Amino acid sequence: MSIPGLKNLRAWWQHRLEEMRLALAEVEKSSGLGLLCVLGGLVGALCGLVVLSLVVLIDTMQAFTFGEFGQGFNALPIQIRFGLPIAGAAFLGLVFQLLKRENREGGIVHIIERLVYYQGFLPLRAAIVQFLSSAIAIASGQSVGREGVAAHIGATAGSLFGRRLELPNNSVRTLVGCGTAAGIAASFNTPLGGVIFAMEVVIMEYSIVSFAPIILAAVSATAVAHLLTDTHPTLEVTATQLNSLFELPYLVFCGAIFGLASALFTRLTAVTTVLFDRFQIWHRMVAAGFVTAIAATAFPQIMGVGFDTINIALAGGFGLFLALGILVAKFIATSTATAATMPGGVILPSFVIGSCLGTVLGVIGNMAAPEYASPPGFYALIGIGGMIGALLQAPLTALVILLDLSASTELLLPAMLAVITAIVVARRIDAAESVFRMLLRRRGLEYRNDPVSQYLRRISVTAAMSRRFKIVEQKLKTSELKEILAQKQDWLMMRNGENRAMLMRPADALRFLNLEENQTLEEVDLMNIPGQRREAVPIHIRASLQEAYDQLAKQETEALYVERRGIAGQNVTHGIITNEIIEGAYHP
Repeated sequence: MSIPGLKNLRAWWQHRLEEMRLALAEVEKSSGLGLLCVLGGLVGALCGLVVLSLVVLIDTMQAFTFGEFGQGFNALPIQIRFGLPIAGAAFLGLVFQLLKRENREGGIVHIIERLVYYQGFLPLRAAIVQFLSSAIAIASGQSVGREGVAAHIGATAGSLFGRRLELPNNSVRTLVGCGTAAGIAASFNTPLGGVIFAMEVVIMEYSIVSFAPIILAAVSATAVAHLLTDTHPTLEVTATQLNSLFELPYLVFCGAIFGLASALFTRLTAVTTVLFDRFQIWHRMVAAGFVTAIAATAFPQIMGVGFDTINIALAGGFGLFLALGILVAKFIATSTATAATMPGGVILPSFVIGSCLGTVLGVIGNMAAPEYASPPGFYALIGIGGMIGALLQAPLTALVILLDLSASTELLLPAMLAVITAIVVARRIDAAESVFRMLLRRRGLEYRNDPVSQYLRRISVTAAMSRRFKIVEQKLKTSELKEILAQKQDWLMMRNGENRAMLMRPADALRFLNLEENQTLEEVDLMNIPGQRREAVPIHIRASLQEAYDQLAKQETEALYVERRGIAGQNVTHGIITNEIIEGAYHP
């Protein structure tokens, strides 16, 4: 028994959804931006809750691990510091060995891959696996960060929002960026840094349509994660001012060292990845856990997310040799964990590496020229920016993160000098390859990011397709054909298979009918009419023009017809896409 009111409500909702999809199809020229901002804010808030849940889960696991030994890995006996990473890696390796590959992928590289090759579709199961496995990895002291899983969960939330509402893929792409920004922002309490990271590293383009919802996502995530609790770990910056302009040449030298270190990290990770490709996932993870265990026996500061280690470095609490030891140990452990695809992130460990390397250079500077040098904590902060900027090949991300952390514009001058020098040196050594792009390339994948692709990815086929078409039978009565031609359509479409159709111009049919010898015909076979025809294959209505362009090239066909599965289960055709339409839609 159907309820009329409920039926009307369902029809109203379906109508509103269709209006929303049309508005988001070409959001730059419609009123859909406000709607996209609302969805971005919702994705950010959800991501903030997830980051908060992740922090609570990690704290609970670590409280069980530490037990009567107190807080922190430093308090654990040496035998536990050695055994814990191995046991955690062995457990994760066994679990991952049983999982299908698509269910164990995660992190920033996974988000980029899914944006490029899967139109922003991120499976929920992989996100859940990453959430739980990253918590276990961090709690067992592996050299990984939590920002990778936070961004992954946020991106998955954005993807699910878009897919559930059947939004165009260009909007799904933006919502994935919203989730990524929210994860980074909530992890580090750097909302603006999260925005720039998503735009510069993941989406790799700047547009107001993307900026607005991503900003709201970062703000809502940070608010939820940091206002609902006062136990969220944060970074504490003390020294933010350059002591003397005479330090600028030394900062150039420091920037060069940061760039050299980041290039060495990328190359070491690449070599280790090739070596690990010969082994199963279980063996790789145990090897990474064993490397961390050996390093942690001497330097327990490398274990876990590393907030305490970074804060000590920022406060200038490490001496030269201790900072150098932590630097080398963290460098090797993080590179090995990244190559082994240990669940977690590489950014927060890079903060530890950068802060310790900056401390080493700061202590050396103070020993050489104590009257001019800034405190080691200042160089630790610059080291974070230099390492991140060179490792990600993302100068704006590095500078904005430093600005978020320090809340001081006086830091920007020395930071700009060091970060840009680091990036130039790293590019000179590694040909402008970031660690994420290297990992993506190791999977046999590449990221195409030319201006044409950027533009076409932002437009849905719905916004560009020709709606002036008529589906007809191959054989028609002459009177029926004349009525169709009077409607001034652009295309006549004849289906000749389940996933095939033939298109022809109405002008060819009209020219045929106007011939004197054909005016007495009662029936017309459209396939026998002289004229140009185009073979067409289907494309989903959510697709972007970039997907349409790629499919035309891949299928070696001349046109596409845009369709969606209707309520009754039948496919409904909505429009026609050709190469001419795609070329006409591109307005740089």
